[in-house]
Amino acid sequence: MTTVSQQISNLLFTHECVIVPGLGAFVSSPVSAVRDMDKNLFLPPSKEIGFNRSLSHNDGLLISTLAQQNGISYGKAKVMVEEFVASVEAKVNAGGKALIEKVGTLQKDALGYLLFVADESEAYLTDAYGLSSFHFTPVVAPQKPMVENRQVRRLLQPVSLKQIAASVAVLVGLFAISQSVENPQLKKSMNAASTISFVMPETPTEASYEVQPAELKEAELAAEEATPVEKNSYYLIAGSFKTENQAQRFLNIVHEMGEQQAFVLPSPNNRYRVAIDGYADKAEAIADMGVYRQKEDFKTVWVLTQH
Repeated sequence: MTTVSQQISNLLFTHECVIVPGLGAFVSSPVSAVRDMDKNLFLPPSKEIGFNRSLSHNDGLLISTLAQQNGISYGKAKVMVEEFVASVEAKVNAGGKALIEKVGTLQKDALGYLLFVADESEAYLTDAYGLSSFHFTPVVAPQKPMVENRQVRRLLQPVSLKQIAASVAVLVGLFAISQSVENPQLKKSMNAASTISFVMPETPTEASYEVQPAELKEAELAAEEATPVEKNSYYLIAGSFKTENQAQRFLNIVHEMGEQQAFVLPSPNNRYRVAIDGYADKAEAIADMGVYRQKEDFKTVWVLTQH
């Protein structure tokens, strides 16, 4: 005989939502293939299973298919479901975990709300049936040797005053040759040039520069007045997803509900969580969780501690 747990699991292959009357609904959403670069692992596409406590009405799907599968009446199948729900509630109320085969576990959190942990061993995606995860060897591109570029600087040699004087004398001589020797004015110029004397200047004085210290007083005061920003370690989570794409779509829905401060919080275990807000104080996060759980759309929010 097919049990209620087995029938829930069977229906999740072909239905996006399976409601257990009086308990809640198991909702599936597609997840694309994932490449884990840290573990060198490819994961096939699948469905992610979540739990919605708000959907607990009887839509007839579970009971009717259970009756048909076991060849029993609708009334007997309904009793089976009611007994299953009573068994789950008894276990979680006693502080234990209720196992739904190949689907996940239900238990109560610190505030007494139902918490669902999905069993990821089953993909629930018929299009990817038979596909399994596999490891791959990363291709490492060959690295070219580094070539050090050295910039060659040409140093200008200082020119002494003696060299300048010699150059001037040569120029004067060339100018004299280019003129007629018969020109009396030229003779005077040549005689005048012969009397040119060069006086070596005294030791040149170095230009003095007064370095004004930078005014750091205002910057130092600003640094002293800066107050450290407290780091958020607690987050109010509305949904958890395997891919960033899926988390972003859910974030857009949360924004449309008026929670504009919500954001996607990546985590080390390849989960992308949609956080309604972040907190530095745990008590404040738990208090807000109680407030949000009074709202119809956020009955399953929970607090994540992440240091």
